[in-house]
Amino acid sequence: MLKRKTRIRPVDDARTHILSLRDKPGFMERFIDNKKGRGVFATQPVEAGAFVLEYRGELISAEECQARDYTELQSTFLFEFEWQKRHWCIDASKEDGTLGRLINDNHKSPNCTMKKIIVNVTPHLCLFAVKKIEIGSEIEYNYGDSQWPWRKKEPKQQTSVIETKTSLTDHSSHDASNKDAVVTQEPKQQTSVIETKTSLTDHSSHDASNKDAVVTQEPKQVFTIKGFSLVNYTESDETDEEYIKDNPPSPHCDVV
Repeated sequence: MLKRKTRIRPVDDARTHILSLRDKPGFMERFIDNKKGRGVFATQPVEAGAFVLEYRGELISAEECQARDYTELQSTFLFEFEWQKRHWCIDASKEDGTLGRLINDNHKSPNCTMKKIIVNVTPHLCLFAVKKIEIGSEIEYNYGDSQWPWRKKEPKQQTSVIETKTSLTDHSSHDASNKDAVVTQEPKQQTSVIETKTSLTDHSSHDASNKDAVVTQEPKQVFTIKGFSLVNYTESDETDEEYIKDNPPSPHCDVV
């Protein structure tokens, strides 16, 4: 008689990969186009609720985050959140080869959400699938309500470009983007200190930009991220009060 395979809980799967300091297999980086930049795609099916990837970077205090001098491009790789009644930030501005930092924005129909997981008394930000993800689909989550430049509507003659999703280079919504492409700079806009979110949801589209691409240097504008979690893991060692609140984010920080 065949022994039934034990199913790993998503939170335990996340902890395993957090401790191993490696990305979970089944995902790949792929260049989309010059405007959107890079994205992350599934190379195997992902079940709803499953752990996807960790948003890995340097854990710093909100005060340190505010004190550092980030470019507008670098600021799109910052994710600020609340833990133990203090504000913290995951600084993923350094190119380290991990995939979590490359996942694009989709504020209309994301397939993942961000969740705070505590491992060895240290918070980690992890993405979980909110629906089944098929092979070849781009991994996306909602960056929040920030005024990301790629979400602005373009002239009608440009908005009809690439409506299909027939290949790995044509994906999801048309007003989101990856953090690697060109970001149009506008006068600096300050935002309030980021409050935590009870959850985090994720992103991409065809009028957005990737984090690692060219940035036009004009008056600096800092953007922030926040979201809504559709996955509730009580095993994350966080109480409901400690989960990220749905409040406006702070300067150059991505809200969890």
